[in-house]
Amino acid sequence: MGGEARSSLSLCFAVAVFLIAVSLCGPVRADTAWAEATFKQAEGLANAGQYEQALALYQQIIAREPTAKRSYCRAGTMAAGIGNLPQAIDYYKTCKQLLPDSIEPRGELVKLYEITGDMAARDRERTELLYLHKTTANKQTKAIDHYLRDLFAVGSYSVAVAEYFDLIGAWPSRYRFFILNEQGNTVYTIALSSSTAANANAVKLLGHPTKEWIFHLDLESDGAATTFKVFEGEPSYDTVKPLVIDAIRQQELKTRPPG
Repeated sequence: MGGEARSSLSLCFAVAVFLIAVSLCGPVRADTAWAEATFKQAEGLANAGQYEQALALYQQIIAREPTAKRSYCRAGTMAAGIGNLPQAIDYYKTCKQLLPDSIEPRGELVKLYEITGDMAARDRERTELLYLHKTTANKQTKAIDHYLRDLFAVGSYSVAVAEYFDLIGAWPSRYRFFILNEQGNTVYTIALSSSTAANANAVKLLGHPTKEWIFHLDLESDGAATTFKVFEGEPSYDTVKPLVIDAIRQQELKTRPPG
């Protein structure tokens, strides 16, 4: 991963910390009052961006309460937040074993393998994740419609990527790229979507008939969507990501003040 990406990872992981904290559920993370109080203290530190201090507390919980399953996941997020990605992967591997029906650890591993460039491990983990979501009998797991697939930086922007499990509705998206400014606010989004309108106009869009689904890459801003690429069939994430990076760079040039 290049220096450009590293420069904004702190914001990227701050976004991830928030999203994962929101997704945490379950009444109790540990078996003792001490562990519950310590977990609450660690959460406060994590929300304040004090990842190293939060990680130390999660590690204390893990050492004393091995059944505190969520602490492994949170330790993984904190380790990633301070840049120790191998340690983060190890924590999430354990979290996956302890929470076999949970989307979170598998989704985090997909993201971490993407960031570290281990694409074979990324693809294996993603295949398992998609299979889990498709076959689970757990209603809570089934109700989750997406996960945080990737985090990276382009220029001054951080980009958080959601992958959606199912293509449902008249205009469903597979990937949605949230382009964030230095304050962590969404400036605009880019989405890989399909639509009933696009499939009905396949010949016009492609110049020939097709049995494949039509997908389109759209820049979404101020309530309007501008299509800048059309695909015959669903493209892979590795095909879409560089196109999005190029679009973000072009958009940045358009909005840059002259001189």
